[in-house]
Amino acid sequence: MESPNSIEFTMKKKEDGRTMLIRAGIFIACIMPFLVITMLLMMFATQFIVVTAPAIILTIYLVWYTRRFTRIEYEYVIIGGEFSVAAIYDNLSRKDLVKNIKIKDMHKVVPYHTNERLLEAPEIEQVLQYCSGLDDPDLYIGIYDDPKKGRTAVIFNTSKKLVQIMKFYNVLNVTVKNDFRF
Repeated sequence: MESPNSIEFTMKKKEDGRTMLIRAGIFIACIMPFLVITMLLMMFATQFIVVTAPAIILTIYLVWYTRRFTRIEYEYVIIGGEFSVAAIYDNLSRKDLVKNIKIKDMHKVVPYHTNERLLEAPEIEQVLQYCSGLDDPDLYIGIYDDPKKGRTAVIFNTSKKLVQIMKFYNVLNVTVKNDFRF
């Protein structure tokens, strides 16, 4: 889908200690009910094996289903002057987070690390962090008006081409920095 005025850019969310703890908690929360039910059935029921096989299958499914929410990849897309952000969970499912924001209507698109104070402004009603991590050097802040949420700031990863295309659609309010990794 690469064309002069459209781009797709994806970035995986960094796995930190918090993500690993969540993953371990999900595993324990799914396994413990199975173990407790199996022990109770072994003590009181004579045909516990009949119930154990479906319980094992259900437990494996629960672990698989919930684990995917700890592997997140963000996709940033610009098509026809509209900016969208989607979360991709373990390469299996996709959820649109920010949908079809007109770049020409955005108030500011600026580098995050030199403009963090913008997020503390009283007119910003909501801050959305759709990025790999706040320590990434290629983060940007986009400020726009959402009809439901009010003035919203979204923090997102970017590449030089993505920012240049945003600049094409909104010359006055987009700042392009020079030192990009991608």
